[in-house]
Amino acid sequence: MTILYKVEGKEFSKDSVFPQKVVLCSVSARNIVAFSALQSAIVPSSHAGDAADGSSTGPNLSLGANSSHVYVCDIVTPWEYYKVCSSKSRLSVLQWSPNGEQLLLGYVGGRVEIWHPRNQSINLWSLQFFASVPSEDIVQAQFFHNGKGVIFNPQKKEHTYYAEKFERLEQRPTLAGFGGVASEGCVLLTSSGLLAAITMPQLQKAFVGGGNNEGACHENPELTPTLHSIGISRSFIEHCSMTLSPSGTVSVAFCCGWQQQLVQCFRISLSLEGELGLEQHLAIKSESQASIFLGPLDGRRISHIRWTRVANEDVIFIAYACPDGAGSQLEQWTLTRRHQAVHALLQGSNAKPNEFVQSENWEQVAKAHLSASLADLCVTRLSVSAPECCQVYAILQDNSVQVLEANSLKQLNHTQFEKVSDASGGVRFVSGDLTPTSQMLMIFDTHAQLHAMQAPLLKQSGSGLLLLEYCIVTGCDASDVLLLNLGNLEALVEKLTDNFTRQPSYVRHYYYANFLALKSNLCRVQQQEFDNLIILHAISTTFKSLLRPSDLGCQDKGPADNLAMKLAESIPDVDTVMLNLDAKDFTVEPVMLQSLQQLIQWVTDLALNMLHRLPEEVMKSKLSGKRPSYDISRDIVAIGSLRELLVMIRIWGLLNTQCLPVYTKTMDNIDVLVILFRLLTRLAQNPAEPDELLLDECSLLSKQLLIPQPTKFSPTTLLSAQGFAAVKSGQLQFTSLVEPLCLQDMETEDVVFARSVKDGVSNLQLGARPSTIRRCARCGFVFVNNASKVAKTSALKAWFSKWLHCHCGGFWKQIH
Repeated sequence: MTILYKVEGKEFSKDSVFPQKVVLCSVSARNIVAFSALQSAIVPSSHAGDAADGSSTGPNLSLGANSSHVYVCDIVTPWEYYKVCSSKSRLSVLQWSPNGEQLLLGYVGGRVEIWHPRNQSINLWSLQFFASVPSEDIVQAQFFHNGKGVIFNPQKKEHTYYAEKFERLEQRPTLAGFGGVASEGCVLLTSSGLLAAITMPQLQKAFVGGGNNEGACHENPELTPTLHSIGISRSFIEHCSMTLSPSGTVSVAFCCGWQQQLVQCFRISLSLEGELGLEQHLAIKSESQASIFLGPLDGRRISHIRWTRVANEDVIFIAYACPDGAGSQLEQWTLTRRHQAVHALLQGSNAKPNEFVQSENWEQVAKAHLSASLADLCVTRLSVSAPECCQVYAILQDNSVQVLEANSLKQLNHTQFEKVSDASGGVRFVSGDLTPTSQMLMIFDTHAQLHAMQAPLLKQSGSGLLLLEYCIVTGCDASDVLLLNLGNLEALVEKLTDNFTRQPSYVRHYYYANFLALKSNLCRVQQQEFDNLIILHAISTTFKSLLRPSDLGCQDKGPADNLAMKLAESIPDVDTVMLNLDAKDFTVEPVMLQSLQQLIQWVTDLALNMLHRLPEEVMKSKLSGKRPSYDISRDIVAIGSLRELLVMIRIWGLLNTQCLPVYTKTMDNIDVLVILFRLLTRLAQNPAEPDELLLDECSLLSKQLLIPQPTKFSPTTLLSAQGFAAVKSGQLQFTSLVEPLCLQDMETEDVVFARSVKDGVSNLQLGARPSTIRRCARCGFVFVNNASKVAKTSALKAWFSKWLHCHCGGFWKQIH
């Protein structure tokens, strides 16, 4: 396997971790890495602490040397990380929610905190909830399952339809409320064997541009946990593991400090008790399962326990630390279920002749010896259907990683990083986690330095395409898949688009937003502008939502459908199309139209730039002999949307002339909307091969009016053309909080003309030095920070509500 990059932490010294040399880490479903360190790094801060009791503070406050600090970073910009919070207590649990929106922190002393990014900004975190279990140490935590999941089956990659490729996971919610709706919350386990369950109330989502009026911060964020002992008696838990079962229960395995030869297993079920309509309370039920009785340990001690599911089977991995530094051992135990006949003396009088009971017991199926002490153990995160698709990653303290095959623990690969030496300061691996698609393994050492390595789950041809489609269906971030397939993106774009167009119309409509976000990242690496199609689609849906039929009793098609039917006749004159439409169906309040002027300006600017570049793009394709994987001027859907919007803008201009786009013309008698509609109609007839007369007219556009230059965002990330060249060259080495020069896109045009910041959402010029803006941490898209001051009408508020997340799937970054 290939080592991708390493991020050196200059801010973290040799004493920057806990005395136990533990650095916790976790990777979310959106490929955001959270990790902990003891010493605070110099990170630009943008908010103060939101804790209620002062145990956690914001990054502005400087705490003592024994304080724990939590940071987050993106896998495509690993050199830039942001502080979440600081605490005087030692952190013991670090866990992401299934959707990657919440971060759970458990501390020694019993405090539990749930943080979330405020306004979806990765560098602006606030405390959402907290709870406390006094005089207890949190050792394990697990968020509730919502009952939704997808099984990854590589054997079905040849199927066409998504419904055949990806089967729904048969899983019940961990806690179901009224009507079987899944509840949000988490279950905790303390070191004394005490279970604590917390349910999070459903909060009303605040307006996306609400500024300082945060509706996401609850007035009383403290929650009261429900407590229950996991066993009959309390005991000291040394190692434990939690996993979610398909029946909706939580499976727990742990071993006690004085009973090393016994691994106890329990099944935890949660329910709401009380009369419907009245106040219900949470109830916890703990049931003992078959335990694992180990043989003589011979001086070995259990170092890790990991309960997971491999191909619908319950599996527990147990790691031992061998004495005298003789490495470690790893065992795999599988839960088997058998039907055992009941003896005749024990059968009742009404029993059937062949009565039997189901018995469960654990069987050891594999055993392996590891060359060094085990630092952490990771298992494939995908819900795979076949055991051969599951792999075990043993992170060793000699800075190496062994990849083992599940069910046999046969070694598949061994990767050695920089060996432990006095020159390196004795840095050793301590923890790691896999990305959501199990394509990359993120490892942290004792100095809180990040190491990333390639961990391909599948090596067959077509696995990259199958994983990308899996991300479309599940909504997981696909950045790790793209980083490992940078050299094959052009073929992936064609196959992905072709497979998506073959899906039924309702499937395409449901997954269209996920498809556009993934394709925008694919095209951005190839320096192709795909973001315009996403914004055009959003503007088209917003404008069409304003249309109301004049006759409410009419059961015919709506105004948007009638407009599409008229445009199918390919009439080149926009005024002729207007005469065939009912103007009352397109009537909108003049005040609302004026608030949409910037969006109308963006539509016509896009049409102008597309037609202006058309002759140059046609000439390039003829000279090079190949076309780009995506070009908006060849997209018949985009051209059709532009024609529909131009007709609507033409009608709205009669209602309020102040909503029309503004241009600098060489002659006063030039009607921009008429020219654009005529050229787009001719282009729609044959977008693949435009005629010479059309290209000549497009070339004259720059002589008739001043064409505004489009805004280009060129952030420094690994998902770029420069990142592709850097990853291809070999292992990369970054320094924390230092932007690498090899990934920067330095173009003369951008440096000279990028003096004014432009909001990509509202198409507003924000000036050369705006006070506060939000910029996407991945694609560089700019969004005005306080959108509530701009949104004065319901139409504009609906438009801003579409931008809770960036269209590429990345987090916003608050910039002052």
